[in-house]
Order: sequence, then C-alpha cells, then structure tokens
Amino acid sequence: MSPHALKQRVEARDRLLLQAESVGPLLNEQLKDAVARGELALVMEAARRHDARLSELAENLRIYQAELHAQADELQASQARTEALAERFATLFAGMPVACLLVTFNGGLLECNALATRLLNLQQRATGAVFLHRLIDSSDYQDRVRPAFHEAQGAGASSLENVGFFGSGGRRFSGDLYISRLPGTAPAARDEQGQYVCAVIDRTEHLQDLRALEASEVALRQSEAFLAESARLARVGGWELTLRPHALRWSAQLRQMLELPADVPATLEATLALCAPYDRKSFAGAVARAELGQPFEIEIDMLTAQGRPLRVLAVGSAAVAGEEVVRVLGALQDITSQHHVRRQLGELTERLAIANEAGGIGVWDWNLAEGTLSFDTRLCEMLGLPATPAGTLAEALAPKLLPHEAEHLEAALHLVLTRQVPLNVELQRSGTDGAEGKAGAERWLHVTGRAHANAQGRVLRVIGCAWDSSPEHEALRLLAAKEAAESANQAKSAFLSRMSHELRTPLNAILGFAQLMRLEAESGDLVLKPHRVTLIESAARHLLELVNEVLDVSRIETGQLEVKLMPVNLRQTLAEALPMVHGLAERLGVTLDESACSGPPCWVRADRLRLREVVINLLSNAVKYNVRGGHVRCEVSTLPDAAQLIVADTGIGLNAAQQAELFQPFNRVGAENTGIEGSGMGLFVSRRFVELMDGQITLSSAPGEGTTVVVQLNTAAPA
Repeated sequence: MSPHALKQRVEARDRLLLQAESVGPLLNEQLKDAVARGELALVMEAARRHDARLSELAENLRIYQAELHAQADELQASQARTEALAERFATLFAGMPVACLLVTFNGGLLECNALATRLLNLQQRATGAVFLHRLIDSSDYQDRVRPAFHEAQGAGASSLENVGFFGSGGRRFSGDLYISRLPGTAPAARDEQGQYVCAVIDRTEHLQDLRALEASEVALRQSEAFLAESARLARVGGWELTLRPHALRWSAQLRQMLELPADVPATLEATLALCAPYDRKSFAGAVARAELGQPFEIEIDMLTAQGRPLRVLAVGSAAVAGEEVVRVLGALQDITSQHHVRRQLGELTERLAIANEAGGIGVWDWNLAEGTLSFDTRLCEMLGLPATPAGTLAEALAPKLLPHEAEHLEAALHLVLTRQVPLNVELQRSGTDGAEGKAGAERWLHVTGRAHANAQGRVLRVIGCAWDSSPEHEALRLLAAKEAAESANQAKSAFLSRMSHELRTPLNAILGFAQLMRLEAESGDLVLKPHRVTLIESAARHLLELVNEVLDVSRIETGQLEVKLMPVNLRQTLAEALPMVHGLAERLGVTLDESACSGPPCWVRADRLRLREVVINLLSNAVKYNVRGGHVRCEVSTLPDAAQLIVADTGIGLNAAQQAELFQPFNRVGAENTGIEGSGMGLFVSRRFVELMDGQITLSSAPGEGTTVVVQLNTAAPA
C-alpha cells in the first residue's frame, strides 16, 4: 500500500468516528424539539432518519473493518517482504568483497561488515561511538569527504579517489570512497538526513603498482636515452638483418656514424659498398656465416658516405627461433682513434725497447691483483733471474742484494703500497750473481717504480725499471777521491802557510835576541840581561808548544793518538789546572772562581793527562779573551749518567759567523789581529780529546756577553 492510500484510509476512519460521535447528540436534540412542540410525526421522522444513519454508519464500519483486515494482511505480507529484503541486504552488506560501512550523515558509524572491521581495525577500537572522521585523514575529511556527503544527500551517490585512511596496526593507506544514500531512511525531522552506505576500496597496492610502472617507464626511457647517448659517445651503431623477408635495418647511431642521409634505404649491398675494397669480401663472408649461426668479430676499413676513412670493429651473431636462424644482429664500432693509438703505442714500445737496450735498463711488472711478477729479458740477463719469479719484488731481488739492502727495499715498497710514494732506491748488490763488473768492485742496482691504484685507492699494480748503477758509483767514488785529494792538498798548503807564520814568530824573537847577545859579545860589551833570557826562554817554550800541538794534531788525524780511560776526579783536575793560569790572570786583571774545586769528588771516565790539557786550554782561553777586570766562573755539576764542567767568562764574546769557524786548526777567528798570543789549536785539540773520551764539548756566546763552554763526560765509579 502506498503512503497516499494509507493516508486516505486514516482520514475516512476519522470521518466515521466523527459521524458516530455526532449521531446520538443530534437525535436527542431533534426528539426534545419535537416533544416540546407536541409533534409526534416529527418524532417518528427523527427516529426513522436516525435508524437510517445508524444503518449507513454500521455498513461503513463493516466496510472499514474489512478494509482493516485486508490492510492487516497486506501489512503482514509487507513486513515479511521487508524482513526478507533486510535479511538479503544484511547478507549482501556482510558479504561484500569491499569494506562497507553504514553511517549517518554526520559520520556516526552504525554498522560495518567483516572486511571493514579488519581493514580499519575496528575490533581493537573503543566500544563507544565511532565516527568516520577518526578513520580518515583530517584534511581529506574536511576538504573532500564532507562535501561528498552533501552531494550524496542531493544526488543519492558520490565517489572520491585517493582518500587517506587509518588502517589496522596504525597503517595508513590510500583508497577510494563510494557514498550512497539509503532510500527511505530520511525522516521528516529537519535535523536528520538519513543513513548512508560507504564502500572503501584499498588502492595501496594498485597505486604502488602504478608508481612502479611509472618508475619503470621513466627508467626505461632513461635507459634508452642512456644507451643511445652511450652508443653515440662510443661511436657504435647497430644493424639487424632479417632472413624472411631478407631485409636490413640500420640504427640512427649507425646512420650518423656512417654519415648516411635519412632517405638512403638500408640494404646489405649499401653497407658492403662502404667497405674498403680489400675488406669487402671479408665482411660479406662473415655475414654469410652468421646467417648459418656462426658469430663473428673482425676489424675492417670503411669509408663514410662523405668519403671519410674509418677503422671499424664489426661484430654479429645469429638469433635462433627453434632450430632456425631468423635474423642476424650486429654492430659497427668506430675504433679509428684506438687504431691510431695502438699503432703509435707499438712504435713507442719499440723505441722504448731500443732505448732500454741501449741504456741497459730492465723493466719489471708486479701485478698485485693477480699475484704475478714478471721481468723483461734485459733484467733477467742482468740479475740472472727467471722471467716470472715467485713472490714479491723484494723477495725476488733479496738473493741478489746485501741483507741490509733487502730490508731497505722492503721498507721502500711498503711506502709505495700504503702511501703510493714513488719508488726510487739505490741498492748494493751481493757478490753471488754473475753480473758484469770488475772482481772485488762494488756493484749497485738502481730501482724505480710507480704504483697504479683503483678508484678506492687500493694499489693493484706496481711497474718500474732497474739498471746497473755501478759505473755511476765508481765515477762518484773517483770524483770524491779527487776532491778529497785536492782538499787535502789545499789543507796541507794552508797548514804549511799557517805553521810557517806561527813558527816564524817565536823563532824571530829567539834569533833576534841571540844576535844581540852575539854582537855584544863580539864588541866586548856582553852583559847578561835577565829579561832577554826570559824572552828567549818564553819564545822557545812557545815554539815547543806549537810543535807539541802539531804533533797532537798529526796523531789525531792519523788515528795514532791513544787515550787511557779510567776514573778521574773532575774537581781535582780543575784544582790542578787553575794554578797554571794564575800568573796570566793576574797580569790581565781577571778574577778566577775556584769554588768549584771544593765539594764531593765528581768521578768521570777520562784520560787524566788529556783531560787536564783540555781544562788548561779552556781556562787559558777564558782568561786571554776576557776584559780587564773580568771574571771566569767554573762550575762542576752532575747529571743522571754524566758530569759537566762549565767554564764561563765575561769577555768580548763571539758572533754567529765566528762560532761557525771555531774548532778548526790554526783558525783564531780574527784574534790573530788583536795581539793576543795563541795558535788557534787549543779548541780543535780539546774537542778531539773530549770526543776520544766519549764525551762532547759545546760552546755558546754572544758579542759583549762573554762565552760559555760546557764539557760533558760519562760518570764512573770511584777509583
């Protein structure tokens, strides 16, 4: 029954009820009026009309009752149909292959099927009310889903793509949302807009597949562009020969390489026409063999369409379907530059081999990646080794070198492999090989090389050369001997010149005073004058000291000077040396500090006489080169394993240039012009004496600040 018919029946029922209610009061009024006037006929007429109306009302009621029974039956059947439809809808709703939700217009969740429960993780959510906006990304819900509900309210349905959902386990996914308004679910109230069925389709895998497909398409295009660009840069062009039908196809790169116009048809005859006449038959035969299933790789000469010569590497292979060759695939690569380089490299290699042979240079190659070592013929002949020795370069050359030189080579190769330092070592060879050279002469081997590493810095190969450098060493030895002889000759000349000057000075004094005494004796006026005798004695003593110093220097230079090392008290030696310079210090007005002589013994390992001579020389220099009223400080100190004697003066001092020339024989660094007596041998002899006693002597000075000399000797146990 339609809603309009049901409304008409309800209105008819209401009219019957009004008629039933108005019959009694109307009859009472008519009867009362007729009785009051005494008109019986009116009473009878009113009763008759009342009976007629009651009969009509009863008939209408019977009809309405029948209609009610029919309506009840119809409602019962309609309810049964509705329940069946609801059951079918529920079954369909629960079994939908997509996630379905039954929601209100405001997004309140009323019901969902099993797939929606799993997809949106609704089982693990709170038992309270669930709203759609909590299952959808907030921006998507406000900007897209809400307008879609309004659209479905008016049009009945709406759909959205790529909506962000919150799925099970916090998983976010993108899906399609379909919204349909259920018909007949909108009540009359204005504040409610009915119920809606929402279908959710998870498009994550689909979108991933689409993105992967797009990425694959982009990668494929990039690969095609890369291969095309690589072929262009590598000067490679491809060709394809189908056998049925017999047709040839050129790639765009091949046309560009051979400078072929676009309108020239691709044929095998046109390709063969570009080959040099002497290579045309070879290329045609290779293609014919490829049609039978045999691959080929040959180098041929070709000419481009513009007549430019090319050296080409031609390769080809057959494509087989079943057991039959269906086409031949091939490529032509322009190797003109490589061909020229190979030819130049061959010429360079030949010239290098001739140069190495002429210069006696051998070449070696150590391949660390493959673990191999190889020598060329020249190096094998030079060292008497096989062409491919086992082990490393150091292990292969070790038997031909002195033991310490093998260690030197190992250290140098370690730097080559770890820091990629160029190899450049000079190694002395042992006398066990049959190398060229005079018997008993030193033999040397000069080895050079350079490391070759990969992009990660790992050394893969070391290549170098080696040659016999013995003639160079012999030449250097002869040159050094010549220079030493010339230097010795110059030193001898300088020594004789200085010695003649130094010896002439006291000899002149002795001869002068002796001549005066002889002349006075001849004239009969000889009177011995003590000061003259003293001067003669002093000059003779000075001459004796010069001779002794020269003898000491001679013994030192020839290695004949011997020292006897024993425990010596350094303080006692200082005490014995100080009185030797007292007279000189008094004449020059210099004060000597003798406090270092007192104190506990300081035992050192030294030669007693030589140590005393060293101390006297140092004290004498400190007094002679001091200033009037100056001071000489002596100090004895001990170190953990040594003892020191310090002699410091307050003299004129020395500059850096003068200090550099000290400790040289007969070199007084300008003092020879001051009138101060001396030979310039004191410091030279003192240093040699101290070095022979395993000690060292140092000097520090500055102009106007005096000079300090430090003698350091090893300590010794008390005597």
